[in-house]
Amino acid sequence: MMAKFRKHSLFLVAALAAMLGNAQAATSSLPDLGNPAFAVISPQQEKQLGADFMRRARHELNIVQDPELNQYIQQLGQKLVSHSSAAGQTFHFFIVDDPTINSFSVPGGYVGVDAGLILATHSEAELAAVLSHEIAHVTQHHVISEIANAKRMSLPAMAAMLAGLLLAGTGSPNGGMATVALTSAAVAQNQLKYSRAVEAQADRIGMRTLNAAGYDALAMPRFFERLSADTRFDGSIPAFLSDHPTTSSRIAYLTNEAEKLPRHPPPDNTAFFDAQAEVRVIASGDPDHLVDYFHKNLESGHYLQKDAEEYGYALALAKDQRFAPALAGIDRLARRHPHYLLFHLAQAEIEMAAGDYAIALRHYAALQDSTPDDIAVLHRYASALLKTGHAAQARRLLKKALRQDPDSASLYKMLAVAAGDTGRLLESHRALAEHYYLDGNTGAALEQLAIARRYAGHSYYYLSSVDARIKQIKEQAALDKSP
Repeated sequence: MMAKFRKHSLFLVAALAAMLGNAQAATSSLPDLGNPAFAVISPQQEKQLGADFMRRARHELNIVQDPELNQYIQQLGQKLVSHSSAAGQTFHFFIVDDPTINSFSVPGGYVGVDAGLILATHSEAELAAVLSHEIAHVTQHHVISEIANAKRMSLPAMAAMLAGLLLAGTGSPNGGMATVALTSAAVAQNQLKYSRAVEAQADRIGMRTLNAAGYDALAMPRFFERLSADTRFDGSIPAFLSDHPTTSSRIAYLTNEAEKLPRHPPPDNTAFFDAQAEVRVIASGDPDHLVDYFHKNLESGHYLQKDAEEYGYALALAKDQRFAPALAGIDRLARRHPHYLLFHLAQAEIEMAAGDYAIALRHYAALQDSTPDDIAVLHRYASALLKTGHAAQARRLLKKALRQDPDSASLYKMLAVAAGDTGRLLESHRALAEHYYLDGNTGAALEQLAIARRYAGHSYYYLSSVDARIKQIKEQAALDKSP
């Protein structure tokens, strides 16, 4: 685990140093928009900073690619954004396959949450509380404001400051001390004090967002308090508490503020518990242990929602290649909930894993007919079609899915296969180039575009289009390498 932490640290320090260098180079021509953050980089550059970070993150971090989980975290996040001061702005939420209990946000509207934190929350309101806190960091431009407050520092010190803030969100036990190690003691002391103020502001704004979205604001102090209590019990310190220091006075203040806000009834936690069960299955590397875990919980009644526990059990059985009991379990759930899409998607997916291709394809077709625009259905059905030799149909679904999610590296990878299998080689290599670019591999992206150019023939339109994309990616690659 420590090796992984160090990898995260090196990745972020190098990546953010390069990006800060690019931002600093353009600072002299920027207007002062009233926010000290924008005296350092413009809103457009802040957005680009986040996009650059995500490309590097996809390449270096274990970001969950599961369509259903991605859809859940996106829908929950967007619900909160719609009730924040950033309503209408683009945000992207993602899950990192890491057991650490932590979350982090990046300029430009990127919010990451570790699998361990999802497993540590007891309700959707608690998960929403964490996301609301991170959304507030983005809307208040906290990271960029930190840079603005230290704009007389050298570039390495600025890079260290930003890396220190973000390292704290990646699970690194050294993240909170990155600023101390790489800047002067005086700056470090100021940074730590300012971080407490930043956290308090994110608490207040995040709590209002949480409440406006229909969640009980008390979920925020309750989650903090439970983590603190667990820490006292077992002696460990979750990364979330290291990066978001929780004191009794902070919890008391949050509780007092929450009680001033309107109370809301508990929301339906069905989707949350199902997502939590799926996270547990994905995050575990031991299928036998997973099967035993869910089986014992069901036998003893140790669960918060029986359907979610049965869902996790079926997924665990399928992961352990025990397809007959997995299919029996998911079939019972699908019959019990005939209109609940998630169980029917899982049923088709388990049928595919079991080799029951014809049955699975019929299920996928029915789901696509009833929910033609659902991104998880489009993703799963296209994957099944590719596996069974129906590339043309898969291609049509993938192009539709990409209109909804144009930054999905996995969708582009599948489109590359589908286009290639249908003889569209130019399209295939262009799609593969986008996959590599979004995955942070600009060199491989340029190689694929060079190949695509050979299939453009003498078409001016295709040649100019490929050449324009080559120019864009080369410019980005140059910025990535700049000191």
